[in-house]
Amino acid sequence: MTTNELSFIVGGAAGLGIKTAGLIFARLCSRAGWHVYGNVEYPSIIRGDHNSYQVMVSEKRVFGHIRALNILLALDDLSIELHKDEIRPGGAVIYDVNKSKADRGELEEQEVLLVGLPFQSMIKEVGGGQRLLNTVGVGATMGLLHFDFDAIAVTLEDTFARHGESVLKQNLDVARRAYDAAAEGFADRFDVTLQRRDAPKRMLLTGNEALAMGAIKAGVKFYAGYPMTPSSSILNYMAAREREYGLVVKHAEDEISAVGMALGAAFAGLRSMTATSGGGFCLMCEFVGLAGMTETPLVIVESQRPGPSTGLPTRTEQGDLKFVLSASQDEFPRIVIAPGDPEESFRLTFEAFNLAEKYQTPVIILMDKHLSESTWTYEPFNCAGMTIDRGELLDESALASMKEYRRYALTESGISPMVHPGTPGGVFCATSDEHDERGDICEEENVRSRMVEKRLRKIKSLDVSECGWRLHGDSDADLMIVGWGSTTSAIHGAMDLLAEDGTRISFLQVIYMNPFPSEQVADVLTKARRAVVVENNATAQLADVIRENTGIKIDDAILKYSGRQWLVDELADQIRRRL
Repeated sequence: MTTNELSFIVGGAAGLGIKTAGLIFARLCSRAGWHVYGNVEYPSIIRGDHNSYQVMVSEKRVFGHIRALNILLALDDLSIELHKDEIRPGGAVIYDVNKSKADRGELEEQEVLLVGLPFQSMIKEVGGGQRLLNTVGVGATMGLLHFDFDAIAVTLEDTFARHGESVLKQNLDVARRAYDAAAEGFADRFDVTLQRRDAPKRMLLTGNEALAMGAIKAGVKFYAGYPMTPSSSILNYMAAREREYGLVVKHAEDEISAVGMALGAAFAGLRSMTATSGGGFCLMCEFVGLAGMTETPLVIVESQRPGPSTGLPTRTEQGDLKFVLSASQDEFPRIVIAPGDPEESFRLTFEAFNLAEKYQTPVIILMDKHLSESTWTYEPFNCAGMTIDRGELLDESALASMKEYRRYALTESGISPMVHPGTPGGVFCATSDEHDERGDICEEENVRSRMVEKRLRKIKSLDVSECGWRLHGDSDADLMIVGWGSTTSAIHGAMDLLAEDGTRISFLQVIYMNPFPSEQVADVLTKARRAVVVENNATAQLADVIRENTGIKIDDAILKYSGRQWLVDELADQIRRRL
């Protein structure tokens, strides 16, 4: 029979190409018309230990993983040991009979199909090495699912052609052998098939890739970064497209240099961005303050991971919210935005550049490892209405009509007209010290007070009453879930599972953390029968931010801080307990 949903995981030691195998499987399913969600888990060491890549495949949009697996592709025995309890009855384990010594008795008792194939023998027959192991696994998996091999060949060509004809041929040959062995020896005993469906073409992309696309769409011209998981792939994406889009991409020696370069480029008039994780953002804080004092438009991406200190470098958490809201000393405006999925990452990053230049202040985009590195299928983003707004930018003719240009002029809005350095007539001083309207250092009491008030006025005119939040579902539901960032996907998935039981819940998603949509959030929560906050941290930081901005205290919280994201069925079970 066919299935409308399939859960697949490939596991093995780091260095065996686990992510490549998972991405090839995800790409095959996406091109066949299925919705896909993929998540990679890996340790913070280069080789050894356990890596896995899980892919959910469905005829409808996928919001996250569930615990139960249909297929485990085990490229080592540790994968069987770690994931055997997750395989559902009627599922399958694909493994290498040439090397595996794992005890599979429990799996046989659970009516799991054991697909043992001679992986090593197949690799030797085509004259290859262990790099082919992941391709063998993918070929065997697709053979078990009765998938069209011609489609497999096209995807393998896209993946390996750049490595040369001999490498491509080895991958095609070994995939064919594994495909035939699984199809002929085991497929008739496995009751799940995966066939092509009629569907529009979709993108397969991560949150970081969508974010980088939004930056390029917004006209970013300078990117500086230091590789720090989980933000590193933004640097990779930008560097790969440097010539195509006329970008300058700098691999800095550390996070301090990266933000310094980005701030300098922004000061010079380029749309500029940097990205890091919590530890790197700690190092960037002084430059965040410098951007605030000099009123320089700068976009910073902070992709969260567990801390403190090095913490869990390759895992996920939402522990940096309150840190980012108050980073750097004293008081100055900053805009903090938290996308919930790749489409929002694309759109809100585009908006971030407009906001940075309109309000001449740093804009921080809060991501996390789960959102940054997971993979989703999306139809092409709708770019209607996306126009670039560079704010109050003066040119030479406008300056010529002015008696005197004052970069930090005291205005009713708090926003002072800006010029790019080098524009005739636009000479000014910029310093990290407090200053007067011309930019000259000044310590007079009245000047200090007026400048603080001027800066704080800037984003008061930013109306987030509509864009700063979103209510999903019926506001009159039995329970309202409150969340932000990457928990958005799992909450949506849990809502779908609960709806199958006839349970109605709603979801209040907070998007703008600063400025905060206080009035709207308060209105929604006041009308809710009962509210529960869901977060990937230990102290319910969003609940604290809500209380600070609205006075409303949410007493119940569903929290996870193990370094892993919420599973859809796991979260649904937690919500059922509240009901």
